[in-house]
Amino acid sequence: MTSNPTRAVLLLGLMPAALNAAGNPFVARYLPMGPGGLANALAVDASGNLFVAGSVEEQSGSQRIRAIKTDWQGNVLASFDFGGSAFVTGAAVDPSGNLVIVGVTYSPNAQTGFVTKLVSQLTRMLASKQIDGSANAVAVDPAGNIYVAGGTSDSSFPVTPGAFQTTPPSNTNGAFPVFAFVSEFSPDVSSIVFSTFFGSDTAACTGDCLNVAGNTSANAIAIDRDGSILVGGSTTATHLPVTAGTIGTECTSCGEPSPNRFVQSGFLAKFAPGGGKLEWATYIPLAQTFAESESTLSITSLAIDAGDNVVFAGAATSGLFVSEGALQPSYTVSNSASDYGAPFVAKVNATASGYLFSTYFGQGTYQYQMPSVALALDSQGDIWLTSGSAPGALPLPDSIALLGDSFVAELSPDGSSVIGGITAPDGAAGQAIVLSANGLPAALGSAGSLLLNLPGQPAALAGIANSAGIQVSGNVAPYELISLFGSGLGPASAQGAKIVNGALTTSLGGVQVLFDNVAAPLLYVGPSQINAIVPSSVFGQDTVSLQVITPTGTLTGPTLSVVPSEPEVFQSGPQGPPAGAAVALNQDGILNSADNPAASGSVVTVWATGAGLEAGSLGGDGIITGASLTTPQLPVSVLNASYVDVIGLDSLEVLYAGSAPGMVAGVIQVNFRLPENLRNIGQLACQLQVGGAMSSRFSIYVRQ
Repeated sequence: MTSNPTRAVLLLGLMPAALNAAGNPFVARYLPMGPGGLANALAVDASGNLFVAGSVEEQSGSQRIRAIKTDWQGNVLASFDFGGSAFVTGAAVDPSGNLVIVGVTYSPNAQTGFVTKLVSQLTRMLASKQIDGSANAVAVDPAGNIYVAGGTSDSSFPVTPGAFQTTPPSNTNGAFPVFAFVSEFSPDVSSIVFSTFFGSDTAACTGDCLNVAGNTSANAIAIDRDGSILVGGSTTATHLPVTAGTIGTECTSCGEPSPNRFVQSGFLAKFAPGGGKLEWATYIPLAQTFAESESTLSITSLAIDAGDNVVFAGAATSGLFVSEGALQPSYTVSNSASDYGAPFVAKVNATASGYLFSTYFGQGTYQYQMPSVALALDSQGDIWLTSGSAPGALPLPDSIALLGDSFVAELSPDGSSVIGGITAPDGAAGQAIVLSANGLPAALGSAGSLLLNLPGQPAALAGIANSAGIQVSGNVAPYELISLFGSGLGPASAQGAKIVNGALTTSLGGVQVLFDNVAAPLLYVGPSQINAIVPSSVFGQDTVSLQVITPTGTLTGPTLSVVPSEPEVFQSGPQGPPAGAAVALNQDGILNSADNPAASGSVVTVWATGAGLEAGSLGGDGIITGASLTTPQLPVSVLNASYVDVIGLDSLEVLYAGSAPGMVAGVIQVNFRLPENLRNIGQLACQLQVGGAMSSRFSIYVRQ
């Protein structure tokens, strides 16, 4: 098949996300997490230096934990790799500026928590200790003592004499309950000051109650000015030691009623210094009971304000208590098949006897898991939130451009109004948020993205992504089409590409994008989005510095890593199960869709960018390709990424992979054959591989 797409098909992948602008000085910086890396935790020291911790994958395929230190501008000061396969869950800085990291390590036969302290300069490890459970959150007090919260099913977990709860979890109906724990370690991590359980063996169930037990896990922790310890998390246990007079003295949404439905409540608990006394504890239940429907609530972050009130956030399905006049009293389920919940934020008084406010904030996306929410409080008590949400569902002012599924928002202390914020593509924020000593926020995204509040910049740059992708990236490949998202980036009236002498111009509407001072061809410029093409001059470099000349001044962008390829396939809409539908043509030349699926064994065509350098003469950056076709220098494959068995095929037959006539250099066309004898699966999920790099999953509508 040699059918060529119309130029309009390509524009489906290049249209601007929004045309409105907002004056937020957030600027993206990208950290070297490498392919397959995941940034999870963020901490800040007294000088405003940032520490990021996460996991990276080495070329051998093995995993390591990576800690990175930057200044407030996002410039990397130090980096340290250690350990093995692990998931980092939290980080904190002690009074001496040393970094404390907690998480979970994995081996073929075990899962073990850990707490590790690194010297401030990230040159060596000061101490490390294993924990017989999952270490989920960490805090450090002014004396340097380290507090770790998590969950464990180990009956021999070390609790200390005189602790609030010393009775361990026990086998119940053939199941092993999980208890939350709180442990205080000495500053050198050598000894346990105190350690206590917090949990209950029992969970509600109906019918056969074998293998049903309470599961309680602490996911967030904070220390107040008097040394009391506050934890929050999730539970299915029906008899937690909650206290009278609190907002939730019983759990109407706890248990495990059937194999196909799961119910879970949240909890808050406050311990006196030393962990021997419970000051108060409460469920954060949902409105409906477990017998009525699946219901889930989890607390993932909390903080204590100047009045000792507790602000907490997480995710909940329908049934959350919302206060009168809430910013967002409800949400719409985005996937009719499953409800993955929505972010929420709430505040209770110092004794948890009453709500001060409670509201949803956004709605879940197609991420197959409940969103995690992180929060921080500034000196005025304003609440800073970061998470993921379908952007159109966020209760944001119209002045904030809707640029993607990540967001940072500043709420008033009473939760009644949104003061400001920014949205960004997936991976730009949502993992963690901290405030510097002068009250400036910094948010972390899973892709190693830092969104920094940098006053003095002429525009906001929230994220950079492959124009065919959905997630931000700190990597670029030669000839890759990229999109820059933010506010104040370009002229108020958007402008499309201009072609002069067979090539795109490098200046539009007073905008230029420079890669080490080399101007990039421009496809589109508007107030909240710029589409550009990475110039070929980046080839052979390890990194490249980005600058954006805007109508109001020059924005200093991030330093980006240069990679041989970073492929993504243009998609026709938002991500959804099993993957986003590709802009594709069937063998008969009709656009692939749910109403026009492709037949088994037929050939389909997709378009992608990020394949890197092409063999043959392109004639320069930004040219429109003609009859002289070129092919990527790296090998191209299309892989079956479907969750269903498609006759055991991993690699599909590629008939053509090369330049797309009539399109700009940097866009490739790939023709490949679908498997024979496809079952009636609706959509076949695939991935495009160019060299050693793999695209996100995309799907083709298929019929048997």
